[in-house]
Amino acid sequence: MSNHLRNIRALFENAKEFKVSRKVDTYEYESLEKMILDDNIRYSEVIELFTDKVYRDWFYERNFKDKKFNITRYSEQWLIKYY
Repeated sequence: MSNHLRNIRALFENAKEFKVSRKVDTYEYESLEKMILDDNIRYSEVIELFTDKVYRDWFYERNFKDKKFNITRYSEQWLIKYY
């Protein structure tokens, strides 16, 4: 898996903790998906898009479902390594 896709997944996971800051219209879904996957959009905007749960779920189904990710928060890795 590419580093970019791992970054997108990390943004995806972190966006769950934020309040909705932008609702994505359904007609924008595929064009925004292409921009995200082609790295033609700033990460701050990606986080904003992923605060919309409906869009986030749609994006997950198309890009992350059935793919294995090893997501460990930095602090957890640090604790395991040093304690």
